[in-house]
Amino acid sequence: MPMKNWAVSHANPTVSQASINQTELSKQPISSPTLTEQQQIGNFFKEIDNIIGLHQRKLDLLKEQKKGLLQKMFV
Repeated sequence: MPMKNWAVSHANPTVSQASINQTELSKQPISSPTLTEQQQIGNFFKEIDNIIGLHQRKLDLLKEQKKGLLQKMFV
């Protein structure tokens, strides 16, 4: 939580809400991934989303199968 600690130490209390001076904030380095890394992260989450979708579809099909089997069992 280094960013939070920095923000708290540089905050100026105003009314009931703390504020941070823009000059102080602009001095704080903010790291971000390179464009290539961002694309890799995006692709990773897209792949996870696809896998979740496949598992959801499989779950739905299994629920339908269960429903059908239960109907057969009690007929």
